Amino acid sequence: MPQQSEHRAEPPRIPASTRTLDRAEQERKAYFREREQLEHRSLVRGLLWLAVLVLVVSMARAGLGRVFVPGWWRP
Repeated sequence: MPQQSEHRAEPPRIPASTRTLDRAEQERKAYFREREQLEHRSLVRGLLWLAVLVLVVSMARAGLGRVFVPGWWRP
């Protein structure tokens, strides 16, 4: 029985990148970087507001007379 050589197709290759595609990818990365910065700033601002709100509600619940006892500002 004669041996037959196997003919197989080459594996698929990713086409070479174009300048337009590279520029679009850079713009996309810059956009996501800016959005992440905005999101982080917004998150920190929200957490700070939440902390202030918890502090104010806790002070109001305890009563300002118990929070700020007479002479609290003097050493």
